[in-house]
Amino acid sequence: MSDKAIIFEAEVEWTGEKAGRLKLEGRPDLQVAPPPQFEGPEGMNSPQEMFVASAAVCIMTTFLAMGNKVRAEWESFSCSGRGHLELVKGQGLIFTRIELFPKVTVRAEEQVPAVEKALELAKKYCLVTNSMKSEVVMHPQVSIA
Repeated sequence: MSDKAIIFEAEVEWTGEKAGRLKLEGRPDLQVAPPPQFEGPEGMNSPQEMFVASAAVCIMTTFLAMGNKVRAEWESFSCSGRGHLELVKGQGLIFTRIELFPKVTVRAEEQVPAVEKALELAKKYCLVTNSMKSEVVMHPQVSIA
C-alpha cells in the first residue's frame, strides 16, 4: 500500500420528511432514516444499524482474510452484532459498546485452533472496529458440524 490515503465515498440525498437515499457508486440506492426510536419511519435503514452492521461485516471480511493466511478451514461463518447506545454525561447519546457474535462451523476438531486464531486476528486487525471509539467485545463460538 502506498503512503496515500484510500478514499471511500458515500452520498446521501434528502427525499422528504425524515428520510433520504444513500448512494454508493455502482450499487443500488438504500433508503435511510432515523430509527423508529427517534421518530423515524419503520422499515428503513438507520445509521445506527449500519454502524453496528459495519463492525459485523468488517469482522467477517477480516476473518476471511486471516483465515486464509493461517490456512483455517471452515464450513460456515455468521456474525450478529449488538450496539449499546447510552446517554453519557457530557457526551449525549453514544455507542458505548459493540458486541459481536461470530459463529463458525468446522467439520473436524483439529480445525478449531486455526479458526480460533483467525478469529483473534480478525478482532486485532479489523479496521472498522479499530476505528470506533466504542468498546468492541467479541463472543466467538466455534462448533463442529
